[in-house]
Amino acid sequence: MRRRAALALAFAVVLAGCGGVPRSSDVVSGQRIEDDPRIGLLQVIPDGPVQDAAAVDVVRGFLLAASSSEQDHAVARQFLGAGTAQTWRPDAGTTIVTTSPDLELLRQDADTAVVAVTAPVDALVDADGHYTEQPPASTYTRSLNLVREEGQWRVTDPGDGVVITALDASRTLRPFPVYFATSGPATQLVGDVRWFGYDSSTATRIVRALLAGPSAWLAPGVDSGAPVGTELRVGTVPVAAGTATVDLTDTALDADPTQRGVLLAQLRASLTGLPAVGDVQVSVDGAELTRGSETTGTDVPRTGAPSDSRLVALGPQGISRWDRSQLRAVAGTGPGLEADGAASHPAVAADGSVFAVLTDAGKVARTQRTGGQLEPAVTGQGSLVPPSIDRFGWLWTAPTTAGQPPLVVPTGTPQTPAAPVEPPADGLGALVSVRVSRDGARLLVVGRDAAGAVHVRVHGIVRDAGGKPLRLGVGTPDLVPGVAGVADVADAAWLVDDELVVLTRPPGGDPVPVLVRVSGPSTRLPAVPGAVTIAGGWSERDLVVGTADGRLLTRSGASWIVLADGRDPSYPG
Repeated sequence: MRRRAALALAFAVVLAGCGGVPRSSDVVSGQRIEDDPRIGLLQVIPDGPVQDAAAVDVVRGFLLAASSSEQDHAVARQFLGAGTAQTWRPDAGTTIVTTSPDLELLRQDADTAVVAVTAPVDALVDADGHYTEQPPASTYTRSLNLVREEGQWRVTDPGDGVVITALDASRTLRPFPVYFATSGPATQLVGDVRWFGYDSSTATRIVRALLAGPSAWLAPGVDSGAPVGTELRVGTVPVAAGTATVDLTDTALDADPTQRGVLLAQLRASLTGLPAVGDVQVSVDGAELTRGSETTGTDVPRTGAPSDSRLVALGPQGISRWDRSQLRAVAGTGPGLEADGAASHPAVAADGSVFAVLTDAGKVARTQRTGGQLEPAVTGQGSLVPPSIDRFGWLWTAPTTAGQPPLVVPTGTPQTPAAPVEPPADGLGALVSVRVSRDGARLLVVGRDAAGAVHVRVHGIVRDAGGKPLRLGVGTPDLVPGVAGVADVADAAWLVDDELVVLTRPPGGDPVPVLVRVSGPSTRLPAVPGAVTIAGGWSERDLVVGTADGRLLTRSGASWIVLADGRDPSYPG
C-alpha cells in the first residue's frame, strides 16, 4: 500500500543518511531545502481507488482519503463521479467521528448502489474553523449514492465537507489563534481560536478568517483594524523564506492610522503563530503598508501573566498568597476573616493593589486595599457568586437568584452603587459562577436553567470608552456537552487564551476537573475527592483545587498532592 511504501521510503532515506560522512569530495552549494509547514505532523498518504472494488469499499476508500488535504483532496476526488469531483467542497466543514464509520449496502443494481454511513460524533468544525464538541450519543448518518462510470463504482453525492476519525483529526488539524483587539482603553490582542489543516493553505485561511471578523460570541468584546469588505487582492497568502506576504484590496486604506496599526499587529500575531513564518509583509494593491509615522499601534500586546501572578487563598490568618513554599498572610487585609468562618472566596487584582472577599455568609462582597479598610462593595439579599476583578479595576459578582444579572463596582470607589451588566436576550439562568478573562473582553458564566441543567458558556463583554462593562453578547455553545456524565458544575476558571478548567460533579462520583477550550476538545483530569473550588493559572501545571476539609491541592502526575492548608484558591484577575 502507498502508506507503507511512503514510510518505507522515508526509513530508507534516514538509513542512507546515517551511512557516514564522505571525506574525499569537495564541499559544494546545493539547493535550499524549503520550509515544510507540516514538519512535526504524521502525514496521511491515502490510497486511490482499487480496480473493480465493491461499492462499500469505494465508500470506505473515499472516507479514508478525505483525511488528506494534499493538492485540494486530490486522492479523495478520485473516488467521486466525474461531475461531482469538480463541485465537491471539502473545506465546507469537518465532522469528527469517534471511530471508523460503519458501512452498510442498502441497495444495489447493475448501475447504481446506496451505502449507509453511520458513526458516533465527537465534534464539528465549520468552514471558518470553529470547533464544537457534540453531546454524548451524537450520531452521523448519511446515505451515499454511487453509479458505475467506465465499469467502476463512484460516489455521486458525498455532501460538502469531510468526515474523519478522531485519530486522523489529531494528525491533520491544529488550533490557530486569529487575533482581534480588545475594545476600550489599554488595547490588547485576544486569540479567537480556529482549527485548520496544516498545509500550504493555512496562512491563507488564517487571514481570510481575520478579515471576515471574530466569532459571533466574541464580536461584542473586540475590534478589528480591517475595514468591512477588506479582502485578499490575489486570493492567497504565499510564504517564502520565512515571510508571509499579505496583499490586501484598497478597502484597507479606509482605516485611520491607528486602525491600520492594529491591523498590522493582528496579522503579525496571527501569522507568526505558524512555525514556517517569522515575518509578515503587508501591502495594499502591491504598495507596502509599513510601520511609518502615520501608522500607530503596531505593537499591541497580547495578554500575559501579571507581574505578581501568585495564588491568593484564605489561609489560617486570613487573605494569604502563595510564595512557592507556604501561604503568607497579606499584611493589612483583615486577619481573622478565616477564624469567624463567615469569609470566603478571596480575589486579587492583576496588579496586586486591591483584594476582594465574600463575607456575611456569602451575602456581601467587600474590597480592601493593602493597609486600608475592608469596605462593602455589593450587598445582596441572598448569596453572591465568588468575585473576580478585571484589568480595568471593576469588581464582578452576581446574585445566585435566577434572573439576576451580573453586577460590577469600581474597586477604586467601592461605595459606588453596583451597576447591572445587561444579560443577553436569552438570559443567563441562575448564576453559579462568573469569571472575567484576564484580557477583560470575555466573561465565563456557569448558570443553571429553569429545568436545573447546568451550562458553561463564554460571552463577549461590551464596554464604554472608559472600560465600564455595559452588557454581554450572545454566548458560545455549551462548553461541556461532550463531557459524558456531568451532573453538575461546582466551579470554573480561566487558564490561558481560550482554555478553561471546569470542576464537574459526576453523579455518585468524586469531582472531576475538565480542561475545556472555547474552540476545541475537552480533557478529563484525575478525580479529586472532596473538591469544591478550582483556580486556573497559566497552564494546567498551575491548577489548584480547594477541598471541603480546608486543603489546597495541586497536580503531581496522575495524582493530587497537598500544597497547603487553606480554602477557596484563585489567581489574579
